[in-house]
Amino acid sequence: MLGRREALVEALHPNASTPTRQAVREWVAKQLGVDVANVFVRRIRTSYGVGKSLAEVHIYGDSKLARVLEPLYILARNLGEEGKKLLEEARKRRAERREKRRKRKK
Repeated sequence: MLGRREALVEALHPNASTPTRQAVREWVAKQLGVDVANVFVRRIRTSYGVGKSLAEVHIYGDSKLARVLEPLYILARNLGEEGKKLLEEARKRRAERREKRRKRKK
């Protein structure tokens, strides 16, 4: 319906820290044979003292669809520098809209 698959991925990491979002994205993409750009990690929950994490992942057929459906903060967390640029552009647009509203009220 939305053009995506949702998956819960269990990552075992005894004697190591919680895996990064990028590491989870790459592993899921490799296992499913899809492009890393189409995989987005929503959440990683780590069990204390067990060395096991549960990651909630969305896999899209098209990265353009992901940019429309995924919230901006998820895009920023998963896309690194490109995501930070998207977030900054959104902040600028929001500030411009606020400024326009203030001018109208005066």
